[in-house]
Amino acid sequence: MFPRLKTAAIAGFALIANAALLSQANAQAGIFEVFHPDVEKGQVALEVLNGFDVDNVPIGDERSVHEFAVGYSFTDFWKLTVAFEVPNPRNEAFELEALELENLLLLPFFGEEKHHDHEEQGSSDDDDHGHGPFVLGLFTGLELPREGGISEGAVEIGPVWEVDLEFAEWVGNLFAEIPLNDEDAGLAYANQVVFPVTDAVGLGFETYGEFEGLFGDGDEQQHVIGPAIYYEYETPNGSKIEPRLAALFGLNDNSPDAVISFNVEFKFGGDK
Repeated sequence: MFPRLKTAAIAGFALIANAALLSQANAQAGIFEVFHPDVEKGQVALEVLNGFDVDNVPIGDERSVHEFAVGYSFTDFWKLTVAFEVPNPRNEAFELEALELENLLLLPFFGEEKHHDHEEQGSSDDDDHGHGPFVLGLFTGLELPREGGISEGAVEIGPVWEVDLEFAEWVGNLFAEIPLNDEDAGLAYANQVVFPVTDAVGLGFETYGEFEGLFGDGDEQQHVIGPAIYYEYETPNGSKIEPRLAALFGLNDNSPDAVISFNVEFKFGGDK
């Protein structure tokens, strides 16, 4: 590992570890992910998403949550992902909680018609798989809980975008969450800002928030923010392994105090 890359990686992991140690108790686990407008025809993406609390939780509450996802890009503008969410309650066994079906459509009116090559992970390569300064996509998702089926499910829909600021990269999501029962619709957002350190390493921060009802009071809102580190490794055959580590801290009383979020994505195939 090159000295600059090694120093940046150590500093980033030290920052996140130190932030976690300074956090308060009563943390709650959860999955945190920023969806990227990343589509490359024929590419397969395998993801493992993990959220861990930093303190003990009451018996029966989730001390960690895990999600396993498989995505495939059928065209240069359409990607389908199937995901399974598996919580890990304290003193209880792992169990399948929900199935998620996710669609991502790139809109042709924004950005260049080139493939995105995961520059969000800190890469600044300018090759045939680059993109313009602004890329916009439309995300739709269907969540089907194991208990209750489609009647207790929900639909998510909204834009995902990526903006190249030259000195940093901003990826954002804004989703309407529409339950399939009589509950009120909600709103969720996610942001990721990455400052490239090397072609393989990036440091940044992420924010996530949710309004359980569009016109709800403060008790129905959750907001977290925290630092993150990103790494990208390309194998000799062109596949990519992209881990990300973040420490997220609540900004209001209804939010988890602190959660460690660790995601890994493995991408292979597709146009070269």
